[in-house]
Amino acid sequence: MSMLFIYGGTVIDPETLTRIPADVLCAGGKIERLCPRGTPLPQGAEAVNAEGCFVCPGFIDPHGHIDGCVHTGVLSLLQGITTTVGGNCGFSPLHIGDFLHEQRHFPIHQAELVGHCALREAAGAADPFKPTTREQVRRMEALCERALCEGAAGVSLGPGYAPGSTLEEMEALCRLARRYGRFAAIDTRMYGLTDLHSLQEAISLAAVSGCRMIISHFEYQYGVGVEYEALEMLEVARQSGVDLYLDSGMYKDWCSSIGSALFEPVTMRDNGIELRHLRVITGEHIGELPDQALYEHLRAEHAGDAVVVNTGDEEAVYTIQRYPLTMVSTDTGSYAPGEGHPQIAGSFPRYFHQMVRERGELTWEEAVFHATLLPARTLGLGTKGRLRAGFDADLVVFDPRTIRDRADFPGLGRPDAAPEGIRFVIVNGQIAARDGRMTGAMAGRPIFAFEALRTRKGA
Repeated sequence: MSMLFIYGGTVIDPETLTRIPADVLCAGGKIERLCPRGTPLPQGAEAVNAEGCFVCPGFIDPHGHIDGCVHTGVLSLLQGITTTVGGNCGFSPLHIGDFLHEQRHFPIHQAELVGHCALREAAGAADPFKPTTREQVRRMEALCERALCEGAAGVSLGPGYAPGSTLEEMEALCRLARRYGRFAAIDTRMYGLTDLHSLQEAISLAAVSGCRMIISHFEYQYGVGVEYEALEMLEVARQSGVDLYLDSGMYKDWCSSIGSALFEPVTMRDNGIELRHLRVITGEHIGELPDQALYEHLRAEHAGDAVVVNTGDEEAVYTIQRYPLTMVSTDTGSYAPGEGHPQIAGSFPRYFHQMVRERGELTWEEAVFHATLLPARTLGLGTKGRLRAGFDADLVVFDPRTIRDRADFPGLGRPDAAPEGIRFVIVNGQIAARDGRMTGAMAGRPIFAFEALRTRKGA
């Protein structure tokens, strides 16, 4: 049985919001115990020097799009993420069981949602602008239930990518999530620049279905001058018993595929998006700022290329991160080396650097809670996010004096530049990254949400 002994560090406990000088012994992929500082190295254990560093549970990313891409899985690992949730915004593999079985050896742990856009297409609703029929909704329900039985962590809704989505189809999927003890995550619609109707739609779906609802990448949806009103809406709804949470990232500039419904001319107009706000971040035109001709060319010939949109408010990023129920997230995607948004490599180090060291918005203990235990509880990851005996040995050792992001947008820097200050990342009791480099361990495992299913059926 392999053992690790992490010594000399300061343990941050997200359950008690305290820090203590302690050593950590891991064995067989689990935390064996916390030991008093100075405990002798146990026989047969590999020593990990954490002097001058914080030791905490591995970071949990509640909103990503890695979906099996090893390159972006490694980038997540290097920023301290040990568990990610994929299949967001309505896009996912359709056969969740097959997908999860294929992920038995991966840099980090993966849970997967079943996406409502994928279900729409499989049910015959190929046109994202047209509503579904009742027969198509019934087919979506059957496919969704199969995915939940195969281990899907929940349902993701993407009405922004399928403007024809009906309340009937989304409510049906949310009710299934509730029935199986899972959650739903929603990338809300883009009705207009300062729209809040889309948020009310999400709140209503959660209220009617009774499911836990996570509002995805909140800063991208509402960080445009309406963030205070949006957070107040959430708080009022929660006080009335609606089960709502949110995830949010550390960048004001969002990205998506240029060929998606989000970049239809009318949607851009209604949301105040102009060509001067765009930057291409993948493909042969990477780093370019498109004019009308390039915009039309990309839409027609390179619909899968991603562009970033610079319309958000920097201060809104921090306002939303201060909210007590915000889980920090990456919205990372499947990119080739040298391509993409800097969130794929810098999100969590940027969070700790800016929210704690630079701005003092949160304490180290509070920030660790938002990155570990809060998502573990919200997502139902019962053996993660804690520093207790018997819990998963997914840990991060980082230097609070130097942790920071180094990634930037294409044309301005490297979007996949590794951060600074992450000394060790431990996945399943194995050292998976050391000083910004992957060790070669592929210790991540797929997360099947069967426990919630058994609990629900036994209720």
